[in-house]
Amino acid sequence: MDLMLPRLNALRDSEDEAAIAGAEYRHSTRLSGVGVSLKNDAKALGMGVSVKSDADILNMGVTVKNDANELGMGVIHSAGSAHVVMSSQDKVIIGYWLVRAALNVALSRGANKNKLLRGTGIFEDALKPNSLLSIKQYSSLLVNVQSQARGGDVSFLLGGAFASQWLSSPLNALKTCENAEQLLLQLTQRQTYRWCSLPLCQFQRFENADQIMLVPQFTGVSSKQLQFSIEVAFASVVALVKSIANKRIRLSFSFTESRPRNIADYETHLGLKLSFNRAFNSICIEKDVLRQPLELTAQSDCSAESHVSLEGVVSNSATQTKEGVSIELQNRLSLPDFVRRYVYASSNTQAANIGFPELAETLNVSVATLKRKLKEYGTSYRALCEEVQRNHALLLLSMHKVSNETAANAMGINDLPNFRRTVKRLTGKTPSELRI
Repeated sequence: MDLMLPRLNALRDSEDEAAIAGAEYRHSTRLSGVGVSLKNDAKALGMGVSVKSDADILNMGVTVKNDANELGMGVIHSAGSAHVVMSSQDKVIIGYWLVRAALNVALSRGANKNKLLRGTGIFEDALKPNSLLSIKQYSSLLVNVQSQARGGDVSFLLGGAFASQWLSSPLNALKTCENAEQLLLQLTQRQTYRWCSLPLCQFQRFENADQIMLVPQFTGVSSKQLQFSIEVAFASVVALVKSIANKRIRLSFSFTESRPRNIADYETHLGLKLSFNRAFNSICIEKDVLRQPLELTAQSDCSAESHVSLEGVVSNSATQTKEGVSIELQNRLSLPDFVRRYVYASSNTQAANIGFPELAETLNVSVATLKRKLKEYGTSYRALCEEVQRNHALLLLSMHKVSNETAANAMGINDLPNFRRTVKRLTGKTPSELRI
């Protein structure tokens, strides 16, 4: 029984957007069996692109074997940092629509515009549709919105406001998606769309026989800002899916926090399928829902004004807005997300000796520089490794309900007492509590 950490995520949201857009992934585990098969159907998602093989698929120093049931994920060469946002001050976020939406929500809730922009390095009169912001700038703006705007529903309003801009932004290409699975794949896994919709959030994807679970992972977000950011991300996904699909798709949500006092705000913006005090913060969707075809959007009469298609975005990494403004889409990973994937890829026993020095070499930087860059993001290699290990434990115990012996073996822990202590330290709960 192979229960090593799933490699699907490293493929499904890989750096190589064209490869992902043209492939169909089948995930089995043998308990959902951790394996991936790639169908070399260039039209699998209707985008006319072919699947690249081996290291090109990840473009991050890992090899993918062509055997449909086996992934070899050893680090094989130095990929460099060209496809990685090494600094939180690098400008990669297509921020015009995001800033405009944030200002509109915050000002309607009593915030002062000058105070909202103070310390962000954002100047409203200089904002253009092709303006780029850094992760640090955008995160600072959301901190100001959270502290100054009044009301427990500000995060949900913010998510909805971000989504309301979709037709004018590069996201308008998503109106060509044919079903819910394709829409969610593009929206939550593709880097090109991440930087103009959910720049601080990347979703890790798990699945079993019946459903898919999307677990948010954040970049440049402090612990004080985390719950607010989760609410923004979830509300944005709901509103975007509803707007683009022209109907509400059944999604359920789980939160690690206790049931909030403003539960009515959650129900209004996310729906009634809510769970609290759970192991994961997550979005869940049943697989039968994923296969449902999407209706034409209510705004489809505007399509003649749009100059972009999904195929064009995939092939050229560039788009034009409805107003005809040319925008270069950013096909890059944030440094923390790259580290997470590196840890995922090197977490099997064959690559147990792969560590921080090898990661620095993969990025063509010194160990000291990499430590400094991660600190700039407010994190560390150890923290990211523990996050990976925590998700692995939660996947095995909470989602698949495996025994302690099986989970310990899959996580590479030799004795059960140490396994129980590790799980308790990482999750705050015992293995038995996680299986409930």
